[in-house]
Amino acid sequence: MKRRKIIIYFFILAGLAVATGCADNFLELTNQNELTADNFYTKIENFDLSLNATYDAVKNLDLFGQTFYVQTLLALPHESDYWNAQNRNEVTSIDGNVYIAWRGFFRIVARANDIIGNAPAYEASGKATPDQLAQLNKIVGQAHFLRGLAYFHMVRLWGEESYAADSSRLAVPLILKVAKTRDELMIPRASVGKVYTQIIKDFEAAESLVPEGWDANNIARVTKFAVEGYLGQVYLYMENYQKSKQYFDQVFASNKYALVPFERYDDLFQGKNEFSRESLFELNYTIDMQQNIWENGLGSGIALVLAPPGRGWSNCTPHGVNIFRFHNDPRLKICTYAPDDLAADETGAITPVGKSQFNYTGHSFRKYVPKDYCVLTTNRNSGTNYLLMRLADVYLMYAEVMNKLGNDAQASEYMNKVRRRAYGFSPEASEPAVDYVGLGGTQLRDSIREERFRELFGEGHRWYDIVRWKIVEQEVTKYNTLNKTQGVIVYNAKDYYYPIPLQEVDNNTKMVPSTGY
Repeated sequence: MKRRKIIIYFFILAGLAVATGCADNFLELTNQNELTADNFYTKIENFDLSLNATYDAVKNLDLFGQTFYVQTLLALPHESDYWNAQNRNEVTSIDGNVYIAWRGFFRIVARANDIIGNAPAYEASGKATPDQLAQLNKIVGQAHFLRGLAYFHMVRLWGEESYAADSSRLAVPLILKVAKTRDELMIPRASVGKVYTQIIKDFEAAESLVPEGWDANNIARVTKFAVEGYLGQVYLYMENYQKSKQYFDQVFASNKYALVPFERYDDLFQGKNEFSRESLFELNYTIDMQQNIWENGLGSGIALVLAPPGRGWSNCTPHGVNIFRFHNDPRLKICTYAPDDLAADETGAITPVGKSQFNYTGHSFRKYVPKDYCVLTTNRNSGTNYLLMRLADVYLMYAEVMNKLGNDAQASEYMNKVRRRAYGFSPEASEPAVDYVGLGGTQLRDSIREERFRELFGEGHRWYDIVRWKIVEQEVTKYNTLNKTQGVIVYNAKDYYYPIPLQEVDNNTKMVPSTGY
């Protein structure tokens, strides 16, 4: 059962309205029923409502509820075989999926800004009790985290170079307050370096303000240790490996996290082991029989697109190259349905899922696609939570960090912890049958990278990985064989980043297009 439903409220963008009237100001009218920052942010409950709306912006249809996850995160690295421009490496500045991602992440930023910008006035009003001020600090901390999370995605999507290679290259505008005039909306693109600096500021603010844990009714909220996991990841992307190690060590020292046993591993992606000890941060979904996903329902729309034949749209499938890339690794069965695997059909019967006509081998995606019910019978909603960060990911990032720092023994051990669990063994005891031993340097680095492919397939990390490793051309051109729906992939240097949407270039007088677009 879900512990908490985040209710979607009509969200009011705060900021003072610019009053208009007669030239001589003879008559000014005020709508007493209009919600403004002055009359909305006068109660702690309203800050919490706005925070709920900010969390909802992360989990809604535009982003991780369906579109961004399917059309960008699965498509760009060719985890999927699909017919959109991302799968063909033909993205342009008028691409609708690019704009949806842009709109979705800046929606998070706008809502977080509203909370952060209005908190000082409420704190200074003298109306809040000490308990309410303590609650306000937690709310503001979460808003900082969510804003940092949005910018972390955006700098990796639109940033034209990595932080370490050239932090002066352009990324996205840094919008840190609610605009009150049209001129305040005209903000130029900030550099990659400035965006990363702001991400760290937001995450550090969150780290100092959010608690180490929450009660059962608030379990979907971000914790201090989750923020530290993200700080470790940010510093990894910046190639500051010592700082990255520091934050990952703090996560491990908390003793709050552990890899779930193999018997519960599949349940992580089937809605049966939510908020487990392996989860640092996940998005909370529930089946909503009142509203479907296009009506702001509380469920995820991922399964609707990915489900096997007769159980959803079934038109986005794993690329055939990926099926063979797993070889005999048992995680293939966690990540995909083979044609003879069983799952509930529209009648509720557990039957073979059949062969997808859009996949070279007939496979379908399985992560986040429920086995026990068909989303066509649940108002197109899936109640399976989406994992944004889990301990296996952190272990593999830590292995990468230790390899970079020259500690190959530790790097191998953390990679092998993940492998052991995947093969049904205890993560903590050496297992000659599956452990990689005697590896070092580049050979170990490449093994860690391939382990990330197998462990995190279908979880939205692959594109960011191959971009930061600077192996996009090497990777995407592997997918010119065994495809069913996409065209020929032609690599260009600009494929490393998304174009600024043309609509934004047209509307913002200070916006410059992405290089090459």
